[in-house]
Amino acid sequence: MNITFQFELNTSNASMEGRVLIRCTQNRKHKRISTGVAVSSKYWDKTHHRVKGSHPLSKELNNLIHEKLRKVTDAYSGLLSENEEVALDDLILKITAVPMTNFFDFVYSTKLAEIKSGEKLGTYRKYESVVNKFKAFTGSRLRINQVNYSLLQKYMLHLKHHYNNSQDTISSNLSVLRVFINEAIKHDLYRGRNPYEQLKLKYTDNSKEKLTAEELRRVFRSQLPPSHSFQIARDFFLACFLAEGTRGGDMIGMKKEYIINGCLVFNQQKTGSKMVIPITDELMTIFEKYMSDEPYIFPLLNKEMVVNEIIIGNKLAYINKYLKEVAKYCGILKKLSTHVARHTYTDLALKVTNGNIYEVQKSLGHSSVKTTELYSKNRVNYDKVSLLPKILMELKK
Repeated sequence: MNITFQFELNTSNASMEGRVLIRCTQNRKHKRISTGVAVSSKYWDKTHHRVKGSHPLSKELNNLIHEKLRKVTDAYSGLLSENEEVALDDLILKITAVPMTNFFDFVYSTKLAEIKSGEKLGTYRKYESVVNKFKAFTGSRLRINQVNYSLLQKYMLHLKHHYNNSQDTISSNLSVLRVFINEAIKHDLYRGRNPYEQLKLKYTDNSKEKLTAEELRRVFRSQLPPSHSFQIARDFFLACFLAEGTRGGDMIGMKKEYIINGCLVFNQQKTGSKMVIPITDELMTIFEKYMSDEPYIFPLLNKEMVVNEIIIGNKLAYINKYLKEVAKYCGILKKLSTHVARHTYTDLALKVTNGNIYEVQKSLGHSSVKTTELYSKNRVNYDKVSLLPKILMELKK
């Protein structure tokens, strides 16, 4: 009896992710082989047995499952050339041996393709750099299952002695490779124990740079040269602080339309979480200095035709460059940057709450606001208690 093949998804729940399988049938008996691809049911075309075109990576994923099918049918043809009759169990035994998937092919067709499609160009550039450095060490013909504990240990030594990389840089490189290994495990392509269960990444215990209350007072009050670059750098820093430690990347992309009923309502770039942050009089005063007919509150992105991670990074580098000069005029002997505003807010918030981490987490905007509250009501949850008034009272002492 011949063996027939057909793709299927192993879940019927549209809200869940399922694995794409190859169903092999012989004499009404079924066996299934994983393709290594997983998608939500809403992206699966049951009629044509393929990933729907609405999926952002439909082309790449369909290529992957058809390549897997080609390997299965090639194996079947090979067995038929040796025997007139091939049992289904014999085919499954041949196919389910240790997979030979190339590590770098997998990386570029899955995770890197996903990052690139999301226009996260800065992240893509960083990840690709790590991949290229790893490829220079291993060679291009590397199977996924060869990336084991022993190889990674050798690579760590290589980074240390060949590149003279620091411990933090080594751990950063290995953490990127961990992303790809975890992805391979999700795709059911990695056999054996996850090497990162044994491999512990170590980072230097650097304390986060932050300002004292006195140093922050100087940023608010010190006289600066009448330079636009100095002024916008300080105002941007203070806006990040007054917006409850908002990240610089989020503040630079803040639009006027995000001001709703006296609050900033926006999605974090890093996590996608919905944020609601009450706007104090001090923060609104800064905003009003820069708001115009253009969409962004701060005038750093208004003239850009395309906005991506690289553009945002360049603009933040400009702000941080002048923040170093601002620090000098304020008599602060620390490396001032936009992220110092976040660390400073967190530190002072812990002080005014007597170390209540839970309350500080809520104040930092880590609590979500449901999308339905934005669209089904006239207002979102604007009753969130802000710690900023207590912090500003502390600064006035």
